Amino acid sequence: MDPKIPSSELLKKYLSNQCSSHERDLVEAWYQSLTIESGETFSACDEEVLYERIQLQISETEHETNTPILPLRKLWYYAAAAVLFAGLFFAYSTSPKTEKAVTENVLTDSLQITFSNKEKKIIRYTLPDKSVIWLKPGAFISHPVSFSTSKNREIDFHGEAFFDVRRDIEHPFIIHCGKLKTQVLGTTFNVKANENEPSYKVSVVTGSVAVSKENSANKFETIVLKPKQEAVFEKTSDRMTFNVTPDNETINENWQSVSLVFNETPMSEVAIRLQQTFRIKIEFANPEIKKCRLKVDFNNQKLPEILGMIETLLGTTYEIEADKVILKGEGCAR
Repeated sequence: MDPKIPSSELLKKYLSNQCSSHERDLVEAWYQSLTIESGETFSACDEEVLYERIQLQISETEHETNTPILPLRKLWYYAAAAVLFAGLFFAYSTSPKTEKAVTENVLTDSLQITFSNKEKKIIRYTLPDKSVIWLKPGAFISHPVSFSTSKNREIDFHGEAFFDVRRDIEHPFIIHCGKLKTQVLGTTFNVKANENEPSYKVSVVTGSVAVSKENSANKFETIVLKPKQEAVFEKTSDRMTFNVTPDNETINENWQSVSLVFNETPMSEVAIRLQQTFRIKIEFANPEIKKCRLKVDFNNQKLPEILGMIETLLGTTYEIEADKVILKGEGCAR
């Protein structure tokens, strides 16, 4: 029998190093039973920095959320924290290859950090100002170690990602994607700027964004976007156009938040529901996963958060290939 999922109180004690030896064994036995690898890659190369980052994220979740966190969702935050903390601990203890992968993925010097998502899943990345970016596979970002010494918070980016930028009127947030510049004060939006595709696209969810393109006279043409609006830059024609998302659009992008309830629902039905909700196709590497049943409330969560919860609850893993998600794992006998 798989070890029982620890309570949120026990996971908090584990993170603060206040649990007994028996309690620690319970948490670590549960972690080892998951048989999954974390999709996160961290720029810090020691446990203390990771621990402080986890504690900060937990604190922000508890104190900055206007509505109460549902018990199961709250458990997810602590469960994820325990998995990430324990995962890095075991990686440093047993796997030189993991440490090498981290070094190759995150390059730092005295001024700049360069990060690329080499995983086949969406990675949550936190910037120095605590803005959050959900990076799709292949996405690349370069930013200063700290924004405190500059007037603007400027980053270089290519690939696709969803940005949740912290509001700071005195320090505008600027994204550079080739000829395209996106400036915000604090908002949520998606940027699709893959170098091998003919166009770039910026889509706004909340707030407003100014998207600018440098023309032949070295001047910038600017479009201001509101929610449900997007700018498309065609690289071959060097033109930028403005689009509006239709009001009758019912399918969500994978970076939009939704609420879904599953009550002992077979994964075969969960997959259909996710496909109907998001612009994504779900496939099973092992048909036995379809037999697993899911009992969980997803409250205002994005697709990568939902997939992460499924990983934790069922011991599965997932990979993203183009517009489809492939679920992998042992599955369930029933």
